[in-house]
Amino acid sequence: MLTEREFSYPRLLAAVLCTLLALTGATSVHAQAQAQTSQSVSLWPGASTTIVLRENPSTGFRWRLDITRSTHLSIIRIIDRGYRAGQTGLIGAPGAHRWEIKARAPGAASVAFIYARSWELKPPAETHFVQVNVSRR
Repeated sequence: MLTEREFSYPRLLAAVLCTLLALTGATSVHAQAQAQTSQSVSLWPGASTTIVLRENPSTGFRWRLDITRSTHLSIIRIIDRGYRAGQTGLIGAPGAHRWEIKARAPGAASVAFIYARSWELKPPAETHFVQVNVSRR
């Protein structure tokens, strides 16, 4: 039998809530949250722009192109310009990953970049979409 000292309503409430969450399969809000950003660029055939995304490879996270979520990639060319460390000189400090987008033909393309660990089988921590509009000069 529990003594009055061992039993408390806040503990009981916490236990009941944890049990309900476990039974429903709910996960924490943090685990479900995913940052999603987007930007638009306008180019003409032959022109290019550079997309710069903050990256910290020391955490295992890296940006990569997600061709399954991108569309009309034939009208552009995407060149991975790689990671550059930040100016702080500190080990483990974030830097930036650069992607060059060159326009080939008029039209509209959507490019999806994902920030994830390659070995994890879960949704990316971040997704960045670039809407590319290529028009005649």
